[in-house]
Amino acid sequence: MPIQPVAMDHTSRVQPLVHEALFYRDLPGLSAALLPRFADAFAADEPVAVVVRRSRTELLQGALGSDAGRVRWLDMARDGRNPTRLIPSVIGRFADEHHGRRVLVVGEPMWPERSRADYVAVVAHEALINVALADRELTVICPYEVSTLDPRVLQDAARTHPTVVTHEDSWASLSYRDPVALAMSFLSDLPEPDCVPERLTFGAYELAQVRELVYAHAVLAGLGSSRRDDLVLAVNEVATNTLVHSGGPGVLRVWRETGRLVCEISDQGQVSDPLIGRHPTSPTARSSRTPTSQPPGGHGLLLVNELCDLVQIATTSGTTVRMYMNVVDN
Repeated sequence: MPIQPVAMDHTSRVQPLVHEALFYRDLPGLSAALLPRFADAFAADEPVAVVVRRSRTELLQGALGSDAGRVRWLDMARDGRNPTRLIPSVIGRFADEHHGRRVLVVGEPMWPERSRADYVAVVAHEALINVALADRELTVICPYEVSTLDPRVLQDAARTHPTVVTHEDSWASLSYRDPVALAMSFLSDLPEPDCVPERLTFGAYELAQVRELVYAHAVLAGLGSSRRDDLVLAVNEVATNTLVHSGGPGVLRVWRETGRLVCEISDQGQVSDPLIGRHPTSPTARSSRTPTSQPPGGHGLLLVNELCDLVQIATTSGTTVRMYMNVVDN
């Protein structure tokens, strides 16, 4: 049965970007909180996208019934496996496809099984939504399951969302912090690997060695041929950016973590743009094909975000880009 709109006065009708953390306790609570929001969006003829795990998709599709066909469904475990790509390639792209109309996006980026490295990227993503998409006619609702997530995760959710909502209430978050400063604080402290990485200092004449070293590690890690090629292309793109934009040599480090192969490129160049690699392409740039919405190196990092399973970019002391590929441990 199609759901009916309810009489609720959401601020999304008057603000460009509305970014809310939705705290829910269980799956029935998630459904109860979201169904009225879907009904309002349908009544206002707003496009809707939902990016959640499969179990949540099945729940919400069942609750929506025939209205489920009015929603674009994406799998967060696949499309959001690298949180750094969510702003330009998922949320921003969906908004751009419906330029001139308000859209609703529901995205649940965090669950208990995600790694610490994932979590750092999730917090940075949530904070930078408030900057990258500030001028979009867009409502983003980010569910957090309070019964399963660590209290620190909920605290950070309140720090990255101007508004917190539940099934029954909503309030301005008193914990909300400057989004750029918060994101940079998480990205500035990338932990050192537990093992001793293989290291290569490279210049323009060593790019072939960079590719060969990454390829060898990818083979040893058991990556398939297409995944090997993706990783080599991603690392080569970042290494080339280092030589073109930093004016000096770069350092490649490669190591294994549980379930992942990690390649890191670092240099002494300074990047002043906190949204590097995250800028959503403006509708004007999309239609005119003019690459003016990305800073130098930004287009390459957009590609890297598409190719890798996780990307972390730290810019506080020089620039460090970590690229992760998921592997099967022996």
